[in-house]
Amino acid sequence: MSKTVSSRKSTNAFKIAIIRHLREWHRKLGIFAAFFLIFLSLSGIALNHTESLNLGHYSIKNQWLLNHYGINPPQDIRFFENNQASVTDKLVWLNETLLAESEEPIIAVSKFQSFWLVTRANSLSIYNNNAQLVDQMDTNTGLPENISAVSISDKFITLNTANGYFQTDENLLDWTSIQTLVEPQWQQPEQASQNEITAAQVRYQSQFLTIERIILDAHSGRIMGDLGVLFMDIVAVILILLSLSGIYIWLRYWRAKR
Repeated sequence: MSKTVSSRKSTNAFKIAIIRHLREWHRKLGIFAAFFLIFLSLSGIALNHTESLNLGHYSIKNQWLLNHYGINPPQDIRFFENNQASVTDKLVWLNETLLAESEEPIIAVSKFQSFWLVTRANSLSIYNNNAQLVDQMDTNTGLPENISAVSISDKFITLNTANGYFQTDENLLDWTSIQTLVEPQWQQPEQASQNEITAAQVRYQSQFLTIERIILDAHSGRIMGDLGVLFMDIVAVILILLSLSGIYIWLRYWRAKR
């Protein structure tokens, strides 16, 4: 009989010790996991409201993050019209505003009267001062093909093409083949300061990285690569263990009260 009582006391003491250690570790892991639980909750809420918060429209300009994501600066950087307009690879800018994206080679960006012209090898786009597209011309609407240079004057636009020179008036309706004794002054890229070049590089790179992408990758751990994903997996396992240990402690307490 005494052996049975002693055995029960030993078993109860062992269980009490387990519960004591379990509560201690539950408390320590809970403090550690609380920070990540708060972060995961806040980032999850933000991702659920991406559209209303416009997270996909806020571009990241932090150079460290841009480099971390492997977003390279543009190879082609050119400035036009007193550096008000610029070209970075396939993107055309009017000051800080993205004006156009083009798969065709961009010949020049020009100011003609109250409009902005983006001339490509086989197309010409017309924008107003608010960066809104007004008209689009291409070879199907009479624009000469294979444009290599453009010249702008007060009333005329002259194009240098594979088939000679073509000119149109301020109405931009008809293109006429012309011969000229004086070579037109073709538009050329302008000089820019290093600060302007750096700003153009960052402006270009930031188009490919948004706050939405940063929050999504931070939420999953991908922002730190494979190790980040593994770390977030470990945090998830800790949260599961906390939940199970919490349920177990509560059940023990609930049974003891009965």
